[in-house]
Amino acid sequence: MKKEKIVSSIEIETFSHATERRERVLKALLNLIPKELRNKIEENIKFNTLQGHYGNPIIFYRVKVTRDRGAQEIVEYILSNIDKIDSEIILHNIQERVDKSSFYLRLNKQNAYLGKFTLYDGDDVIRIKISFLPHIRGLEKIKTALFHLGLKETAR
Repeated sequence: MKKEKIVSSIEIETFSHATERRERVLKALLNLIPKELRNKIEENIKFNTLQGHYGNPIIFYRVKVTRDRGAQEIVEYILSNIDKIDSEIILHNIQERVDKSSFYLRLNKQNAYLGKFTLYDGDDVIRIKISFLPHIRGLEKIKTALFHLGLKETAR
């Protein structure tokens, strides 16, 4: 049975600093995408070269995937691969990760390169914004939606 479509879009952003290998940063970003969607999504990744404080080049990567291009499948993949401890952290501070219609995550870029999705509050992150369809609004509905999409339930 197919799940109800509730995700409007997902936006994924990260930076590649001059000291990092661009292909590794791109791999970290692509590891958040299910294998069967990676080729299709990779061609939609946009990048801009920015200038750092000391004139060093910084590459900003951004991809936005809409519901008709696999957004919900990507969200399900990410949430189902977050471990139980990080799920508890998400639930504990969910009010800080939600606005009216969106949910935000910051994942460790180095771990994403290795295929592990872990929360991280430092600077070297992959930022994710998950936007829901109009009928999913507010903290409780978004929390329910996250469980529907694969976030692990924890003992309460």
